[in-house]
Amino acid sequence: MNELLVLGLLMHWPLHAYRLAKIANNILGPDGHISRGTLSGLLTKLEQAGFVTDAAPSEAPFPSDRTSRVLVITPAGRERFLQLMLDVPSQLDVARFHIKALHLEFLPLEKRLFLIEHFLLSCQNFVRDKQTELQMFGTEPGQQEHISGTFFWGIQAFMGLKIEQVQLEITWAQSLREHVVSRLRPEALS
Repeated sequence: MNELLVLGLLMHWPLHAYRLAKIANNILGPDGHISRGTLSGLLTKLEQAGFVTDAAPSEAPFPSDRTSRVLVITPAGRERFLQLMLDVPSQLDVARFHIKALHLEFLPLEKRLFLIEHFLLSCQNFVRDKQTELQMFGTEPGQQEHISGTFFWGIQAFMGLKIEQVQLEITWAQSLREHVVSRLRPEALS
């Protein structure tokens, strides 16, 4: 996921390494963090693979008073980025889709729609499966006698929270889909 995040940011602009870390961590929010060590190791790996290279400091669009490497994505890096964007997981991966959603502009409209539809289907399957699990939880004979009332309630409440969170993801992804579909229609008419 970090590889997709870094390459995606470099698709937009060449960036100073420290600014790359700052933007990446702002995107990840409280649920994730890229440490300097992790980022340094990833940048080394990407550079060795030929996906990123050094750029002149003047190429970075954001001025800096710090001394830091400026990195730019290479043509091979662009290919790798597209490969990562189009890779679809077999299970719901909300965080990965959030990163992909930030960079949909680099895909043709049909590919954008494919990714959104895949995410929606994964979300819908998750909700359906979790609702079934929630209904079945505690119905096996003898199961409730081994689970305290507070723990039982906590598990049910947590499962309900996860369902609600993914239902919000569905609403958001439906709005993404509507946006892409509205842009597809003019192309289909021409």
